[in-house]
Amino acid sequence: MKKITLFLVLTVFLLTSCQSAHLDVITLDEVVSSFEDQQLDMEENENLNNNRIFQMKLNGVYPSSYELEGKLLSVYIYHSVEEREKGLEDFHHKTATMNLVSYNVYKIDNIFIFYVYEHDRSKDVKVDDAIKAALSKVEERNE
Repeated sequence: MKKITLFLVLTVFLLTSCQSAHLDVITLDEVVSSFEDQQLDMEENENLNNNRIFQMKLNGVYPSSYELEGKLLSVYIYHSVEEREKGLEDFHHKTATMNLVSYNVYKIDNIFIFYVYEHDRSKDVKVDDAIKAALSKVEERNE
C-alpha cells in the first residue's frame, strides 16, 4: 500500500514539475509586432520627456514611447495585471486636477497604452480601430 501511495505522489510531482511555466505577460516585442501586422507605422520616440504627462513614471515604470500617425503612443509594461492597475491609479491620482488633452487608454493583461491624439478626432477613429485590432491579436497569441 505504501508503494502505491509513494508511486502516485511521485507521479503527480513529476507531472506538475515537467509542465512549462505559462506566464501571461505580454512583451514590448509582441506589441510592436502586432502593430506592424496591422500596418501601423510606429516610430520609436527617443526623446523621452519625463515632464510630459503621458511619459511620466507610473508605479515605478517609464513607458516605451512611439509616434503613431504623428501622435504620441506610450506603452507601459508591468509584471502583472495588479501592477498595471496600480500604474493607472497612479496616473489618475497625479492628473486628478489637471486639464488634459484628449487621449485613449488601452488595457490588456499586464500592459496599458496611451494614445494621445490631442484634439484631432479624425485620426482617433481610424487609429483607434487599428490599435484595438492589434491588441486583440496580442491577446489571442497569449491565450
